[in-house]
Amino acid sequence: MSEAGPIAVGVTPAGQLESRPRLFAALEAALPVRFEGRAADAVGDLDALLVLGGGDAVPAGVPSLSLAVPEPDMAGQAQDNVHGEDADLDPRLHGAALSDRRLGAALERNAKELTGDGTTTLASCDGVPTWVRDPDGNERALLIPAELEPREALRERLCDSRNAALAPLLHFLRRQTEAIRWQPPAPRASLLFDDPNLHWPSYGFVRLAELGAHAREHGYHVALATVPLDAWFAHPAALRALRESDGAISLLVHGNDHDGGELGRVASDAEALILAAQALRRVGAFGRRTGVTVDPVMVPPHEACSRATLSGLRRCGFEAIAMTRPYPWVEFEPHSWLARPDAAGDLAGWHPAEFVEGVPVLLRHPIAGRSGTELTLRAFLDQPLIVYGHHEDAHGGPEALLEAVEEVNRVAPARWCSLREIAATSFETRSQGTRLTVRPLSRRVRVEIPAGTEEVAVELPAVGLDPARETLWVDGERVEPGEPVAVHPGELEIVLTPVDAISPSAVPAPRRRPLAVARRLASEGRDRLRPLARQR
Repeated sequence: MSEAGPIAVGVTPAGQLESRPRLFAALEAALPVRFEGRAADAVGDLDALLVLGGGDAVPAGVPSLSLAVPEPDMAGQAQDNVHGEDADLDPRLHGAALSDRRLGAALERNAKELTGDGTTTLASCDGVPTWVRDPDGNERALLIPAELEPREALRERLCDSRNAALAPLLHFLRRQTEAIRWQPPAPRASLLFDDPNLHWPSYGFVRLAELGAHAREHGYHVALATVPLDAWFAHPAALRALRESDGAISLLVHGNDHDGGELGRVASDAEALILAAQALRRVGAFGRRTGVTVDPVMVPPHEACSRATLSGLRRCGFEAIAMTRPYPWVEFEPHSWLARPDAAGDLAGWHPAEFVEGVPVLLRHPIAGRSGTELTLRAFLDQPLIVYGHHEDAHGGPEALLEAVEEVNRVAPARWCSLREIAATSFETRSQGTRLTVRPLSRRVRVEIPAGTEEVAVELPAVGLDPARETLWVDGERVEPGEPVAVHPGELEIVLTPVDAISPSAVPAPRRRPLAVARRLASEGRDRLRPLARQR
């Protein structure tokens, strides 16, 4: 293997590798590994070994993971795979009960293969081991992951109903590649509310002063996705509550007029520019009047966003977008919950953040009905934990939010911050000697340069970003991707600017839409009256 990998991982019997070409190709794309089909007696030059199906003795001296039986084709009743707190187990999996609907069919008749003298249980289901480590450090787990379906992404094997087969394999490969793989950002989290504005010190059940004080006391951050149409006025007491929150509350952009799924109806680049530019002009004017910044991060109303809209957001200067899925214009398919275009590849939804049509997408998860399994897996994949809801989720005051905050902190103790800050810290790094290579996953990132680093090179992601349409800047100096830049310890800013960027002030204003104003006023009135109706 080279200094930066990939490592050689044998798969025995070799036919198991040949029968899963898409699965192993996706893992090779995700990690610095190269899989080779091998016989059990020809593994001396390997860095690690996968034994699929059991039967052969594991050779000494080669780190190995043995997987016992094929993952069942059919899903059954969900069962919890409970993980231990072994020092060699990823801390984000400690104590996690991950629900899986394919465990039951294979568990009882095959679990005995995992037991043995001196084994350490890493995970179990109903007390029966499903993943163990023997005294020699070799691991055994119950399920062999099935081949990926033609339209299936690797992320769909780490979801809240299917994860027991892939998690041990991914964990094992990560451990073997720790020194050479891309290093992710630190854990980050935010609590997001859609719709609130500053027309009054409260919005429905959200009381700004009380929420800010509670967030400061318990160490979390609240981001309010506010509608640019509402930016014509801010109540002095609401502004004071934001200032007194001492950074615990931030604002970002929620559509433009909040006229239903308006961002999903945009069909042309010209229409997208008009919408994006007006949204930024409105919140920019609000910031100049009030001194309160609205971050250039978009939250699409009703989770609707077209490809054309993303183009307009990119050209006008939005830094990120927050959604529940990265490709909302692609219709769901019967066997897939992560619908995606072919160009997105098998690693869609896999990284801490990812570019979609040149715009960084930060995935979010609902507060109400949230899945502990999904939150754990997002943390395991180094993704930020952004939980979102509406003002009704604050019914009963900020204490109603504390359970969600504490659950996030249990899964992965995180730095709570705004979504703009999450975007600015979305990058991966890899060190080789005195060179630090940075792969930005956002349009504007800030990187702390470690001691001993003399030069930085920037590598752009291979999917979702067209280098020909971007200009790369490192601390204000224009550079080419891969070009080394001399640096000193401290903070470095990396920025991508569109070659076709346009100032929002240069885009003509759209025609007036009185009906959109009326609809927004009706929605706001309904939200503000909800606490009174609840009291009645």
